[in-house]
Amino acid sequence: MNSAPALVAHDRTTPAAFRATGSVDAPAQAPVIVKLIAAVSIVVVAMQIVLPQGVEVGYIVAALLMPLWIPAVRRFRGMPVLMLLGVAAVGAGLWLRVANADDHAVDTSIATSTTVLLIGAILSIGLLLWTRTLFSVSTVALLFGVGLFLGISPSAAQFASNPYKFGFAIPLAVVLLALAKLSRRWWVELIVVLVLSGLSAANDARATFALLLLAAILLLAQLPVFRVGHRGSASLVALGIVVVGIVVYNLGTALVLSGLLGQSTTERSLAQVNASGSLVLGGRPELGATIALIGQKVWGFGAGVSPSPSEVVTAKEGMKAIGYDPNNGYVERYMFGGHVELHSVFGDLWAQTGVIGLAFVFVAAVLMIYGLTRNIADGLAAGVLLYVVAKSLWDLAFSPFFSAEPLFVLAIGLVAIPVTRGAGQRVYSITESIGPIRRAARWKPSRAKTAASLSDEAAG
Repeated sequence: MNSAPALVAHDRTTPAAFRATGSVDAPAQAPVIVKLIAAVSIVVVAMQIVLPQGVEVGYIVAALLMPLWIPAVRRFRGMPVLMLLGVAAVGAGLWLRVANADDHAVDTSIATSTTVLLIGAILSIGLLLWTRTLFSVSTVALLFGVGLFLGISPSAAQFASNPYKFGFAIPLAVVLLALAKLSRRWWVELIVVLVLSGLSAANDARATFALLLLAAILLLAQLPVFRVGHRGSASLVALGIVVVGIVVYNLGTALVLSGLLGQSTTERSLAQVNASGSLVLGGRPELGATIALIGQKVWGFGAGVSPSPSEVVTAKEGMKAIGYDPNNGYVERYMFGGHVELHSVFGDLWAQTGVIGLAFVFVAAVLMIYGLTRNIADGLAAGVLLYVVAKSLWDLAFSPFFSAEPLFVLAIGLVAIPVTRGAGQRVYSITESIGPIRRAARWKPSRAKTAASLSDEAAG
């Protein structure tokens, strides 16, 4: 036990203080009016109140508050790079639009709305990073979840067919998991996750069911009994997440195909598996089109630019390669009906902004994965963080950017890691940060407890 002081010697934020707030600085240092402005701005951003040309009220609020949040961006690891890539992607989309205008159709309205969406995401991320310096992670998530609830639109096309799946599932999960975290009881979080999983299973929300099941397992993995021995190793956690992800996918597939989630779900899933060999490819044939188009036109199309007829043929060939029949009108009407919709964040941003958009998505994914593994390694990853980040990572490959944008913004804001303060120690981390070789050389079973577990014991 003598090694415990060394684990926290460089940490300027005590474990107890960080667990209580989850913010960069003590929230009480900010004036009440500033906190009120921040709280309202989070709700407004999440509500997605749309004005003409795709502009949202939340984007305007975030733009007006730029003098407050720009300095905060530098206080989080990797966020300046992400924001600069986002700005560069906006410029690349506009440049590609001009470069491809001679031999491709261009829709000015779509060009404007897609550009505004990307700019709005950048502004919203900056705003949430600032609010992280004022509120805990769970409070930011709760306020955002309230905004998502207020923004539910019963008039949306898919809402009537399945109100839970297409309306209430995400807001309910964010709000309930945030409240569960505020209870400061891990078992409350676990119960909430399991209840939400059951609701998703009963309402044909297969992806949500699987992601919540993954969150439940990762919550359990943070219990001290499972953390003894790895001493906060993010590398081991990352490996564990991969293994757990594979197990959850196979378990979820077995449950879906067994009929436990409903006959209609089983029939649809069987058809997708028979068509392509897996639920993922069968449910998202747009991936085949995206990969084929990137292979032919790596630089992308540009904001509001539609593929040429020959490029549409290339996309169809890519979909045929994974066992999907594209000659059913879906490609012409939905994917390339005067615009480009590849049903994935990375595909949509590649088509709009080219390789810079891909770089933006890649860096965002790396930051989310890195932040997630560090939080899990420290035993600090709340259920709401696990769900939101897992859902956003899923959306990068399987959801359109316009629908994935709210949770993408929230995931980045919640998982962002404060920059280093002091040699070898991160502000957010309450365990030692050393390389795998040094970690292996120094490990002893009798000294395997981290500062986090010691803090829990001291708290009673």
